[in-house]
Amino acid sequence: MIFKRCTYIFIIFFSLFSYAQKTTTLYSQKNKIYPRISIPLSADILLSNAANEFNNNFRNISGQYLKIERSNGLNKNYNYIILRVNPTQKESYCILKKDRNITIQATNNQNLVYGINAFFKKYTVLDFNIKIKKGKEKVILNELKIPNTFSHCSSPDFEYREPYFSSNFNSNFRAWNKTNYLELEWGIWGHNISKVLKEYNLPESAYAKVGNRRVKSQYCFTSDSLFKFVNEKVGTIYKSDHGLNKYMILPNDNTIVCTCTNCKSIGNTTKDAAPAVFNFLNSLAKNHKRLSFFTTAYVTVKEIPPFKAENNVGLFYSTIAIQKGIPLEDSKYFKDFEYDIRRWRKYVENVYIWDYTVNFDNYFDIYPSLKVTQKNLKLYKKLGINGVFLHGSEYQYSTFQDLKSTIFAKLLWDTNININDEISQYFNKKFPKKLASILTNYYSFINDSFFINKEELGIYSGIDESVKKYLDPKVFFSFYTEFDANTEKNKYDKDFLKIATALTFLKLEIMRDYGIGKYGFATINKDEEIIIKNEAAILLDRLTAFSKSANLTSYNEVKYKIDSYIKRWRQTIYKYHKRKHYFYKKPFEVLSNLDEGYKDSSVLNDGAFGLNGYNTNWLICSIDDLALKIEKKYIKNSKKITFTFLQDIKHDIYYPNVIEILDTDYKLIKKLNIRFDRSSLATKEVTVKIPSKFDDEQLPDTFILKINRRNIRGKNTLACDEIIFN
Repeated sequence: MIFKRCTYIFIIFFSLFSYAQKTTTLYSQKNKIYPRISIPLSADILLSNAANEFNNNFRNISGQYLKIERSNGLNKNYNYIILRVNPTQKESYCILKKDRNITIQATNNQNLVYGINAFFKKYTVLDFNIKIKKGKEKVILNELKIPNTFSHCSSPDFEYREPYFSSNFNSNFRAWNKTNYLELEWGIWGHNISKVLKEYNLPESAYAKVGNRRVKSQYCFTSDSLFKFVNEKVGTIYKSDHGLNKYMILPNDNTIVCTCTNCKSIGNTTKDAAPAVFNFLNSLAKNHKRLSFFTTAYVTVKEIPPFKAENNVGLFYSTIAIQKGIPLEDSKYFKDFEYDIRRWRKYVENVYIWDYTVNFDNYFDIYPSLKVTQKNLKLYKKLGINGVFLHGSEYQYSTFQDLKSTIFAKLLWDTNININDEISQYFNKKFPKKLASILTNYYSFINDSFFINKEELGIYSGIDESVKKYLDPKVFFSFYTEFDANTEKNKYDKDFLKIATALTFLKLEIMRDYGIGKYGFATINKDEEIIIKNEAAILLDRLTAFSKSANLTSYNEVKYKIDSYIKRWRQTIYKYHKRKHYFYKKPFEVLSNLDEGYKDSSVLNDGAFGLNGYNTNWLICSIDDLALKIEKKYIKNSKKITFTFLQDIKHDIYYPNVIEILDTDYKLIKKLNIRFDRSSLATKEVTVKIPSKFDDEQLPDTFILKINRRNIRGKNTLACDEIIFN
């Protein structure tokens, strides 16, 4: 009985195995088997381009071009790759083989290209790295076998799919990964009405009315003049390129709302411009029924208007305020987000999400949000979202951006892919086996850590927050050593050098944040002197070499320069080396009120230093002057106090006005006035001599150190870094 059962199982297995092995020869150089590509006699240029896409892919793996046959019939003497467009079919594309021919059919020409590339991914050795190796040695097959029969259809989870990284700007990448590109589809994008209308001389009535005056930094969306010019421009843009069929109409990026009589009558309030904006969109939509018009639920577009939106009006919902590196369903923002989306979905047919996937303060922060994004995308799909724009590092490089772009693209098509498998496949196709293994193991680990850890990590964050979230120094330093061991073998690989630049920068950032100690850039000896580690200088040299070789010059959204970063590092550690630091980690009391999010006063004497970015190692004070109570016994050997301050006028951060040393009754002992400096972004070191026994006023056993913010109209913030008694 057991024998019969085993025999039966074997027969089933063998029959399945045999069935799986049934193949047919699509191409054979030896046997002169060459399929032909069939397109209809009436095929337009786009369908012809799709045929060329198949041909170019085929040549990449075989070295051969196939004959493209334009006709409405098939010659029975040949096998065909039949390419067709059928707008009425349910799925975006289908790939079918049930007889001697292969049919690839799609709803439109773009989806046909996606279907063609899907065929090559699924049934041949072609991958993206082989496809783009222009002029280099490629995989040449003398024979290509495929399954005897197959049927595969696919449709995306989202209608609009864009990972906004420079990788996606490449047409080959988009065709292979099935993504959109704003430059080819949006006639107006973002807050660009002003740029579009610059050729017109707008009358005063086109601008927002606030109180009794017109304000040119915002528009009046019930203005007939504004509508006339925008309507005309939309028509001109679309006429120049029919691919530009989407238009974004946003108020300027500020909180100003027009409250003229017309805007108020349609529903505007002092804080909500949505009624006027949607009325404006509706008018455009009626005039251009073949086009789509969007605005964003952002700043002054808040409430749903009381009137119906046209079918070709849509909305972008920005997650800028709630994207904290945690799946939205697991965050405190979920209920409000879900409520907002359900409301907007009832109002407009098309709701797109504008999401964020990098740390804009530090593009070299790995920010491994793949699994977080996957869970969010599943939520978006469930809520009926039909388009997603994943905002990346745009034209600048961010760490592992090609990996992110590739996997995000796959997720936007199918939210259920296996992330760990995709990470492994990407690195193993991109790099030598040993390096691929190192990268796969580390990236998978931090991607899981990022996903599991419920610490918030905003899209504008300092390195200390990244460390808390996923960037464990012990693990990262060990990984960096393993990665660095591969430098010699990969020193001419541009992609490797870009990653090496970013990882070296990250290691320096961790060391800068940790200051003094095991993971810091320095140690402190028994004489309370700061001693800079040799490794810091070595890493700065490596960062210089890597960034030059990789042709990388900046590292964040506002394009802070790598060269300047290195220069500032060198200047700081030169000053720090063998400098006394009697105040290092000594106790003190903060007497002033500290800002929310900046309660950790230990940054003032932890040995770490700040640079131009206010997010790392700066104590920010905007609600009060900074006042500290210090005991003399902790700094008795000091002769002076050295402060470092940041000025970043864009963010309303200014050098202080006055530094005072006071007794506990607030009687003045010593005062230093700091001259006004017009630098827009810089740091300044200031020194105050401690009163000696020869001065009229003596330093009491307990004293107050007070740093007064500069008296400037409007928001006025102080940023103080290390306070060194030396």
